[in-house]
Amino acid sequence: MRNVRIRPLLAATLAMTALVAAACGSGSTPASDGTGDGGGDREGPLVVNILGAPTTLDPAAACGVNDMHLADNLYARLVDYATLPGPAEGTTTFDPSSFEPSLAKSWEISDDGLVYTFTLPDGLTFPSGEPLDAAAVKYSLDRTQAMGLCGNRYLNDQFVDPPLISSIEAVEPTVLRITLRQPNQNFLQALAQPAAAVVDPQVIEANGGIVEGAANEYFANHSAGATGPFVLEEYEPGRSATLVANPDFYGDPPASERIEVNFITDTSTMLLQARNGTADVTVGISKAAARSLEEDPCCTVVPFSSALALDIALNWEFEPFANPLVREALTYAFPYEDMLASVGHGYGEPFYGPLAPDMPGFNPDLSEQRPYDPDRARQLLEDSGVTLPLQFELSIPAGQEELAEFATAVQSVLAEIDVAVTIREIPPAERAAILDSGAYDAIVIAGGPAMVDAGYFLAYDMSCESPANITGICVPEADENWALARQTLDETERQGHWDAVMQAWVAASPKLKFWSIPAMVVIDESMTSVHYAIHPNFYSWK
Repeated sequence: MRNVRIRPLLAATLAMTALVAAACGSGSTPASDGTGDGGGDREGPLVVNILGAPTTLDPAAACGVNDMHLADNLYARLVDYATLPGPAEGTTTFDPSSFEPSLAKSWEISDDGLVYTFTLPDGLTFPSGEPLDAAAVKYSLDRTQAMGLCGNRYLNDQFVDPPLISSIEAVEPTVLRITLRQPNQNFLQALAQPAAAVVDPQVIEANGGIVEGAANEYFANHSAGATGPFVLEEYEPGRSATLVANPDFYGDPPASERIEVNFITDTSTMLLQARNGTADVTVGISKAAARSLEEDPCCTVVPFSSALALDIALNWEFEPFANPLVREALTYAFPYEDMLASVGHGYGEPFYGPLAPDMPGFNPDLSEQRPYDPDRARQLLEDSGVTLPLQFELSIPAGQEELAEFATAVQSVLAEIDVAVTIREIPPAERAAILDSGAYDAIVIAGGPAMVDAGYFLAYDMSCESPANITGICVPEADENWALARQTLDETERQGHWDAVMQAWVAASPKLKFWSIPAMVVIDESMTSVHYAIHPNFYSWK
């Protein structure tokens, strides 16, 4: 990788390994040290190309990460992620285990972990002139819950029946109190999600209001009142958005006055525009394209840490995969390092366990990848009693070259242990229905949770009782400790529960895990400051 000399961020910023507050400019948090300088010397807009497009701009309805591409830029939340130094000069990244004030000035948590009391600044208003106060925050959070869409799951950390949140009170204009039904170690992260965005009640009520259990279609393509560092000037669904600095933002101005965001689906277009300088920042470029840019003087390729991983989910309803010896056998069949170097293009870290290496709670001592041992794999298959050759269908999303290449490698490797794999490409429009119905034998999944928390993630990836557990994984000992970890506020005690989850999960060999997947970002040589977060936040970009 070429070492581009990007001007360093302020020394105070680089020294903060667990702090963001205003100084780092990581999000909608106001900057207090000049980080948000209103655009610096840049002429023209900052151009961002990003993989995928939102299906909605409404933070209460947003589901996948694509729906959250703009939310943190348009809306304030009570808290924001803390910031860590990034992997390249001039970069920072988010810390999913630590949080700092954003709209809220401060907060207190009761000793029993049930009551969160937030103090807000006095005298803030929306662009409409209405007060941006505790009542407006309550309205916004109540709205997310009343609509009952994906945002409700984020806000309640997957606890929706009954909801985690017991009550929300605007005690005073500057004091908001939230009471939970049970302790939850991840609640601050829930409040850092787009689902907890503060919207303008007047704008909402003027455009359809709140309908329980339903989306407001108007806000799929319109902003619900500017509370973040940017306002939405133009929006062409599925294609592009233009953001401009919010003159009414409660903090310092963002570092760039104008940002043009292009939603790209074609990987060759992303590569071309990163190489020729059309895009200042490219988010989500393919691994093969990133590798081709490593020595190009145009830009710097930065693989940011993420909680994403490459898996093959084994459907336990498919009879052979209900057999633990079959599942264990497959884990010994792969030359993981060789496959990572070839089909993974060298980006990632092999591991075996329920949590990716960058997920809080991950323990490397309990998550070592299984060794490549085809003889052991064959023996385990023989011991399992299944009829050989074992045959199954491996589903992959249609049109994704890297996953198709990976699936072909899997097919070739497993043939060596008398396992015959047929590859099935699933059209994007059918994928969700196939996953929900369980109409597959095994499926390649490259991704991870939209909220970086082990409890949230395993609620749908492992929990025995979860209707969202698409593979039918059920490891009772892991389930028991997962439930305890979610309510345990003491970090050391909580880690003990996560360790127990990992040990029980690994012993059951419930699915195939290959390697972690970094978030690939290409940064033009003209850029001096880029912050990576799971939900893109352009506040400090310049």
